[in-house]
Amino acid sequence: MKRRRFNLRTKITFFTTLIIMISIVFVSILFSTLTIKNLKDKIKVNNMNTAINIGSYSYIGDLLEMGDPRGEIQMYTEELLGKIQNIDMLVIANMDSIRFAHPGADRLGKKFVGGDEKRVISQGDTYITEELGTLGKAIRAFAPIRNSGGKQTGFIMVGTLIEEYEAIKNEAMKSILMYSLGGLVLGLVGAFVLTWDIKQSLLGLEPEEISRLYIEKRSMLEAIQEGIISIDDEMRITTINDAAMEILGIEETGLKGEKIYNIVSNSRMEEVLKTGDPIMEKEINMGGTNVVTNIIPIRNRDKIIGVIATFRDKTEVKKLAEEITGYNEIVNALRANSHEFSNKLHIILGLIQIGELEEAKRFILDAKDEQAQVISHLTKKIKDPILVGLILGKISRAKELGVEFQIENISILGKELGRDIDTALVTIVGNLIENALEATVKSNNEPKKVSLSIVESKEKIEVSVKDNGVGIRVEDIGRIFKRGYSTKGENRGIGLHLILNKVESLAGEIVLDSILGEGTNMVITIPKEV
Repeated sequence: MKRRRFNLRTKITFFTTLIIMISIVFVSILFSTLTIKNLKDKIKVNNMNTAINIGSYSYIGDLLEMGDPRGEIQMYTEELLGKIQNIDMLVIANMDSIRFAHPGADRLGKKFVGGDEKRVISQGDTYITEELGTLGKAIRAFAPIRNSGGKQTGFIMVGTLIEEYEAIKNEAMKSILMYSLGGLVLGLVGAFVLTWDIKQSLLGLEPEEISRLYIEKRSMLEAIQEGIISIDDEMRITTINDAAMEILGIEETGLKGEKIYNIVSNSRMEEVLKTGDPIMEKEINMGGTNVVTNIIPIRNRDKIIGVIATFRDKTEVKKLAEEITGYNEIVNALRANSHEFSNKLHIILGLIQIGELEEAKRFILDAKDEQAQVISHLTKKIKDPILVGLILGKISRAKELGVEFQIENISILGKELGRDIDTALVTIVGNLIENALEATVKSNNEPKKVSLSIVESKEKIEVSVKDNGVGIRVEDIGRIFKRGYSTKGENRGIGLHLILNKVESLAGEIVLDSILGEGTNMVITIPKEV
């Protein structure tokens, strides 16, 4: 079962709401606890202050001592009880616990109930208790009452019923709850606004998409052979890949955050940052290296926030273009033909100088017949003049190197192959023959031989080049097609790599058969319909 994934906005809203709720609950509990405690302490203080104030009124003490014949104490407390908030009872009694004031007039003259009055009677202390009386359980503050002579003649109890206390507490809790709900609503609105702003900042992308884009970006930077440098709107480097460092010869690390002009001179990225005008396919000398570069501004909502530059070493681009188009192979073929023609001219000139005119004539006719025969054979079989010229050049090249070049089997190669296959054949045939010639020259085998076969059928074209050269070591067979791998020295190892690219692009295949010290046979098959 596929696990359900929530989007970023839902996650942020959920967790923000959860945090707000937990915070509000925690604060509410804490505030409620403090409020309840403060409320109870406030009631106790209020009751005690009231008890002390009334107890210090000596006139009441005198009335208690006289037995309050006119009931003045009850009238006084009834009037006072209506003016004081959060107090439910005022009880005044004499030293025998006989009531002289009570909220219930029918309880006057009766004994005080609760038993918690003994301490104020015996010791004259002021204190607070929670006991059950005739009106119910209450918070009760006790204080002694003294007459004008300072003698204790009774006590006072100021009480607040627990029921009243609970009602006050509930009102306070309702207020706290209302404020908490208000805070929660504000928090939800804030969470919504926050998630919207974050979503906008991330261009609507989810974390998984951002992570994938980052991984893809890193992989692309590693895979791309072009140099890539990007800067922000303050000209600080934000990205530079390994290819860029290699092309520009930069050996430093940790370049992110550095100013571009401190690392690369004449990058022209500052110019694009200021003008916003891109530079496309421009040849410049960047950091002392001639490169072909594209520099474009990075925009966000019509605001330029940076610049990115991609570039290739101009020398490398030119070299690669020449290899891909078969330019080098054709040039080499022409050079070999020119060299062979020059040698024949020198022979003819030498024969004329020594007076061997007939021999010179015979040599010219033989050379003409031989060349004409080869050209006639090739042009009849192969309709692509560039490929014919290439093979003729390789024949001359083989003669220079003292290698016997044989054309074993060439079937008719028509004109309807398509430009891709024509270009591929120039690259494939030229590089295969050149590699075979070099391998044969290095070998001690005699006579040195290289043979070429090109066979076309309805479905495919098969090119085979065989030599009796040095062969290929078993451990090298898996590496010879990698770009840059060569046993011939630096700046080599491109030919076989180009062959592999051409064959793969045309859905062909390569079969290699090689024995070390005996020679190599490489057969390449290209389907005519890809």
